[in-house]
Amino acid sequence: MNDDRLALVARALAHPARVRILRLLAAQSSCKGAEVFSGLPLAQSTVSQHLSVLKKAGLVHATPQGTAMLYCITAEPLIELGQALAEIVDVHPTCCDGEG
Repeated sequence: MNDDRLALVARALAHPARVRILRLLAAQSSCKGAEVFSGLPLAQSTVSQHLSVLKKAGLVHATPQGTAMLYCITAEPLIELGQALAEIVDVHPTCCDGEG
């Protein structure tokens, strides 16, 4: 994961409502928009905006089903983020006595 992609995904995860949406979606194979909207104490327009950020980052994808949208989590960016963060930690030198 390059730095730009890492930053995009990290920014998408930087809001508690978006993390909550991911948790809601991760708990099931797919979720209708109405279920996402009812699962959060936020206005539908606010949830839609958060879903848009998550989709732009590739963390969620939407599929039309009749008049509804089905939202699903996309695991790959989260896996890549975990790997990228692990690489950063692995490369980081150990600091002694709180210096550096």
